[in-house]
Amino acid sequence: MSTSRALPSVRRLLVAGSLVAAIALAAVGMLLQPEFPDDPSRYVEMLAGSASAAIGLQLFLWSQVFWAIGLVGLAHAESHRSPVLGSLGAVFSGLGAFGHAAYGGANLVTLGVARYAAESGDLDAAQAAFGATQGGDFVPYLLAGLAGTVLGVILVAVALLRSAVAPRWVAIVLLAWVVVEFVLPNFLSGAWVTYTSLVLGVIAFTGAAVAVLRGGSGAWTTVLEAEVPERGTPSSVETAASA
Repeated sequence: MSTSRALPSVRRLLVAGSLVAAIALAAVGMLLQPEFPDDPSRYVEMLAGSASAAIGLQLFLWSQVFWAIGLVGLAHAESHRSPVLGSLGAVFSGLGAFGHAAYGGANLVTLGVARYAAESGDLDAAQAAFGATQGGDFVPYLLAGLAGTVLGVILVAVALLRSAVAPRWVAIVLLAWVVVEFVLPNFLSGAWVTYTSLVLGVIAFTGAAVAVLRGGSGAWTTVLEAEVPERGTPSSVETAASA
């Protein structure tokens, strides 16, 4: 098989694999994070004493790389039948990944300060540093991560409904995931909300990945690649010469 024939399959596998990796890394990263205490002043101390916090933050950061690749790729597949929604979904999904990556970096700084404070005993300075990473210069990135992710997933889900790239239930579960992950915690609390969000996310992203794999290579083939003949098949030049 020539390189031009193999590339569409590579792109399709990359997008499908990224969708699964994004939700898997984000889910494990969230499970490894310490639960935010009722008293925010205790968070720095709790973070410093958590052996899994660093691993969870690293996994969350890496998930954003795959998040961008997976959702932008899925939006590309939709754009052939729903160009406006697909394109907007790709833009906002990429923005959300960028904002969350910046937010994850701020949390890594907080983790480093918390560990230093635990060793030096200066928890007040660590608490001040934590407060600084939750506001001020970091607010635009926090908003970009939240708004970009919410709008991006909603637009991608609606484009899925219009384009029929994946079964309708995939889009419906994606929309349900947005509600449970970003809206429901404002009204309800409890571990069941987190676990419900994780289950819905895994189902939706895995379903989208399977749909990408089953959807054929048409959406992932460029015009030039489509014009390259199969091995053994005469090209247009050869056909004209023989005539």
